[in-house]
Amino acid sequence: MLIAKALPPMPTGAELPNGKMQLLVAVTITGEEMQWSMKNRRGKLLQKLRDAGVGQISMLGRKSVVP
Repeated sequence: MLIAKALPPMPTGAELPNGKMQLLVAVTITGEEMQWSMKNRRGKLLQKLRDAGVGQISMLGRKSVVP
């Protein structure tokens, strides 16, 4: 599971009376992606997911975006 701040085109947050609320998104990732992100940082994995067109959408059974 990759948890990160929501990025467009998803809603990123909302203004509330006490300030801005930011949304977090939990994305399912493959075992290979988990291992890769432990070595290369989760921000880089999120960018790879976005570059591959997966973005912050969970798709069970999808192929890994890392070798």
